Amino acid sequence: MSQTDKEMVRGAIILTYAGLLSKVLSAFYRIPLQNITGDVGFYIYQQIYPFIGMMTMMMLYGLPQSIAALVIEKPKMRQYKRQMRIFLYSVCFSLFIVLFMMAPMMSEWMGDASLVSSLRVAFLLLFVLPELSLQRGLDQANGFSKRTAISQVLEQLFRVSIIITGAILVVRLNLSLYDIGVVASLGAITGGLVALIYFYVQKKHEVVLPVTESEGDHVYRELMKPLFIYSVIIAMNHMILLLLQWVDAFTLVELLQQQGVDLLEAKQLKGILDRAQPLSQLGIVASSSITLALVPGLSRATKAKNTKRFIHLAELAYRYGLYLSGAATVGLIILMPKVNLVLFKDTAGTLSLQLFVVAIVFTSLAIIISSILQAIGKGRQVITALVGGMVVKYLANQWLVPIFFLPGAAVSTVLSSLTIFIVNYYLLKQHLKAPLRLPLMAFMGSLMVLMVSVLGLDYVLSPYLFMSSRFAQFIYLLGLIAVGVFAYGLSLIKTGAMTTEERAELFSKKK
Repeated sequence: MSQTDKEMVRGAIILTYAGLLSKVLSAFYRIPLQNITGDVGFYIYQQIYPFIGMMTMMMLYGLPQSIAALVIEKPKMRQYKRQMRIFLYSVCFSLFIVLFMMAPMMSEWMGDASLVSSLRVAFLLLFVLPELSLQRGLDQANGFSKRTAISQVLEQLFRVSIIITGAILVVRLNLSLYDIGVVASLGAITGGLVALIYFYVQKKHEVVLPVTESEGDHVYRELMKPLFIYSVIIAMNHMILLLLQWVDAFTLVELLQQQGVDLLEAKQLKGILDRAQPLSQLGIVASSSITLALVPGLSRATKAKNTKRFIHLAELAYRYGLYLSGAATVGLIILMPKVNLVLFKDTAGTLSLQLFVVAIVFTSLAIIISSILQAIGKGRQVITALVGGMVVKYLANQWLVPIFFLPGAAVSTVLSSLTIFIVNYYLLKQHLKAPLRLPLMAFMGSLMVLMVSVLGLDYVLSPYLFMSSRFAQFIYLLGLIAVGVFAYGLSLIKTGAMTTEERAELFSKKK
């Protein structure tokens, strides 16, 4: 491998770990947020979050990776930094005007007219997006991935700190719970600005070489496809649950009201279902993180036209992703009554949450397969799967929510994530010309070992050790999880589903 390739792989690994840390922070803080603001306050936040999340994904992944790829492919584009900045600000400013004007209409579609202010403040993040994306993209193109990674972590830390602090103040000062949405938006904007300041502080000592931009006006057409289309494709791979949540934001409260549920109760029910979001996100991050580390190896195998190596790594990513997501799903289902009580203070909506987390398996596998497809240059086809999943989610909500209420919304999320997975799997199978091998009996047997060990231990110890203190309950849950992980991992090894050679390859630093 050339020195340049080594630097690119090292940079990809750094950004992967930074992205994982950012995702963990993004999932974890929503648990104390629900504890502070209650289900209604959490509902308000979750109505705004899909918009903030989409813009954040564009700043973290979509635009920076598109800009980096464009500059690496066409080095002359380094001369046109001003044109890229003008293009991005023009698009974002136009989008802000449209969204700002549509905010009242959008809040009406959501069934809650009080969300207008929160939406409009959230859209201000569009003014941070262009410059921060440009700085990250150019840094990645120049091989400075560490700076981009630090900026991602700083952005999340400041965002989380402001949201939690603001939520505490809103509750203690008896302000309107709708101010939670404004606080969430201001937290995201502040996080982005802190990341941007970090870039300028780091770059102020750099020697900037003068460039000629006199012939740059003609490049705007060249910028449209990579910065407007490719960036969306890249970002959407990280937004599966976010897009499905976006559909819920526009349909669930309205559908519940149509069935005679008053607005306050509908908001509370939506907030209860939203408890599944951080739990699912943590499960998805845990199950896809290790396998996504194989993507650089897949890219190199594609470049070298090493089909055998590519199929081997694709199967490895798929199988281990299934092992991890399957365990996370089964573990959450059997422990959900206690998890719901310990993390969210009551057991409301436990059945709906148990149904919802089934989406962890399909979403994790869809993300892994779409990453494999992107490694072979088939990223644009993934959009078909995402659009299909959103359509299924919308139609299933219209059909199931009026009949089953929250469980119906949970099942619709599972059906839509299953749709995305099936389409992605079909696309990959077309490329591989063969199905991905899986030791199904060993996998199912290991899941049974996980269930029996955790349920059996819980049945015996719960009357004595599941104390009234939430901290003691939390420690008890961690103990059960540790036992389940040990039993499951040992079973996978003993049945041959997880071989020594594969474990060594998966955890090796040399992919």
